[in-house]
Amino acid sequence: MLTVNDTLPRDHDDFSIDKLWKNDPLPEEIYPRVIEKHIPERGYYIALGLIMSIWMITPLSCAYLIWFVLLGQGLRGGLGLTSTLFAAYALTEVVFAIYTSYLVRWVQTPTPASVLPLEARNELFRRVLTSDLGYSVPERPAESDDPEKQMDMELWNLYRSGHLSEARYHHAKDRKYEMIHGIQAPGPRVGKMSEGQKDLIGSFVEDHPGEREQRLRDQVEKDVGFGQDDFDDGIMDKHGKLIHLHPMDRRAVEFRERLRTWFNHAPWESLRRQNVIIWLSWSCFNLPYEDVQNNKKWLDFLDASLKMLEARTGTRFPDGFDPNVEMLRLTLDPVNAKGRPLILYAVTNTINWFLREIVYPYQGMGLYREGGIDYLIRIPAHWTPEKGRTEPNAMPIIYFHGLGFGLLQNHLLIKHLLESLPTHPICVPLAVHTSQSIFHERHLRPWTRRELVPAIKNICKKWGFWEQGVEEWGVRKDRSAGGVSLMSHSNGSTAHGWILKDCPELSRRNTFVDPVVFCLWEGGDVDICHSFCYRKPSTALELLLYYFIASEVGIANYIQRHFDWADNNLWFDEIPNVTDPRKTAFFLGGKDIIIDTARARKYLERHGAGKCIYWASQAGHGDGLSGESRDRVVMFVGTGSTRGWQGWLTRGRRTHSLGRDDWQRLKRNLKASSTAAASGSSDDDEPLRRGSEMSSASMESDATRVEDVVVK
Repeated sequence: MLTVNDTLPRDHDDFSIDKLWKNDPLPEEIYPRVIEKHIPERGYYIALGLIMSIWMITPLSCAYLIWFVLLGQGLRGGLGLTSTLFAAYALTEVVFAIYTSYLVRWVQTPTPASVLPLEARNELFRRVLTSDLGYSVPERPAESDDPEKQMDMELWNLYRSGHLSEARYHHAKDRKYEMIHGIQAPGPRVGKMSEGQKDLIGSFVEDHPGEREQRLRDQVEKDVGFGQDDFDDGIMDKHGKLIHLHPMDRRAVEFRERLRTWFNHAPWESLRRQNVIIWLSWSCFNLPYEDVQNNKKWLDFLDASLKMLEARTGTRFPDGFDPNVEMLRLTLDPVNAKGRPLILYAVTNTINWFLREIVYPYQGMGLYREGGIDYLIRIPAHWTPEKGRTEPNAMPIIYFHGLGFGLLQNHLLIKHLLESLPTHPICVPLAVHTSQSIFHERHLRPWTRRELVPAIKNICKKWGFWEQGVEEWGVRKDRSAGGVSLMSHSNGSTAHGWILKDCPELSRRNTFVDPVVFCLWEGGDVDICHSFCYRKPSTALELLLYYFIASEVGIANYIQRHFDWADNNLWFDEIPNVTDPRKTAFFLGGKDIIIDTARARKYLERHGAGKCIYWASQAGHGDGLSGESRDRVVMFVGTGSTRGWQGWLTRGRRTHSLGRDDWQRLKRNLKASSTAAASGSSDDDEPLRRGSEMSSASMESDATRVEDVVVK
């Protein structure tokens, strides 16, 4: 049994520059992983009873309608109005059930083949294979009298002086494990040393300081997929020859264990060459193998991809095919959609309509459409595009919500944004295809990347959030002006990622809450695709998630027919200012049952974004947007900081809501008041106003709190 216990970079508490803390370390990973079968508890059966009571509405309606037609007319005294109304409702449910059955059959049609050219597919596949080959930036070890710790400090000093690369540093620290399995390769030595530990260190030391920096520069300038020596992080050497990892290399073991998920956790030894080829046909071309084998170029591509996969996993796939191995092919497998009664749709859609048409307009939000995308927007009084570009408390905010019940599910957050950030424009694109909006024309036609990105750009131009720079002959003459604070939750991070890929200059701040876009290729036990399509519910929460959300026909259609992992996966270097804790934040929960947040955190930390991660070890999916945790997220979205977030709602947000000129006048007013009081003056100070709406009473209230305010 293999234990992986990676040392993780430490993070910031409120992610400001001057106050540090340490995130809880991740639990060690034990390989091979054992997929435990949970025994259903009492809550599971309570949830099952609730679901059955709702599911039974349709068959009971059918039974009542049959009774009404065949037997009801023979009752003494005839049928009353109530019975007739119930029969009308039952008929509606039966007709709706037939309609949803048609929809479930209609969405089973497989999606067309991928249109990516072979070169793009090859580059994407190579990037997947090299994504976790890198090592995290070493941290300074703690001072200690322990010889082992002293050796770690010596390794650290060699790394800092440029004699050790990051890869060699980590190999040296993992020396015991690698020597046991015969992984270490010989390296240059600086001379004979009598002490064993110093001799071991010397085997990793480079001949000349600075070789690490030069190699990194060459790696960036050429291709991240190529390595220079045995300790580099590429999948190929500089001559284009594949580098096979050792079978017991921790990175190979980890990659194999994650890849097993796509074969329903079958033992790695049971995978045969043909099983993997069939799966690669889907993952690379979105086609069954029968369609791919008729094209020689495609077959050559699959063969080359298989060889790269063998090099990355450190193994060779035996010839043959194992019929007992299940291959998960998301967009080819049957769509896991289930019908549900009309009344459930009626209740949720009525609430969403009430919020959209009554509540939010009363709070200043209007409903608009750009192309085929509906969105809600609130523009504060006296806000101008110039303020949005120059004043930090006027930056526009765009929020991409996740899948579920739409506005009903996100109402508390939207209300929080409107009330806590009154000087910020707020825009919420409505993802009706993941909101159970069965009566909407876009219910089964999800957004596409080519559709959404231009729509968001047009929205920002229309309302003055952003002006695109001018280009002539491929040369930018005028820089873009303005920008927005982008926020996303769960599946909303896919649209968020599209914006960052196609129009990164639009983003001035990025906030990800429970993002689903990292490490999608791994197909982990709790990634969104596996959680929604293949996991068998074993707890009450999983069962409720399966019935009320995952199996809804619109959501199932989106996940299993329109979720393009190549488009939706977001790479670290595609996020602007990803290591700046004032411009980027990731809110992750350790108990998330939908996405593998531990893998996402590890991926981000390996690339130096540890200071931007807010890790809550006991939080589940969505907990970051509920209760007090929501206060912290909203504060970062509006200010770029979480310092003092516990008291920000009662103190800081009042000052943050003031315009910059108003705040300066407020300070001058307070200074004049104190001077007048000291001199015995009885002159009344003129009350300050925020635009034309701030009253004297509100300014006095602000003045009493000024000593408690932290000026951002």
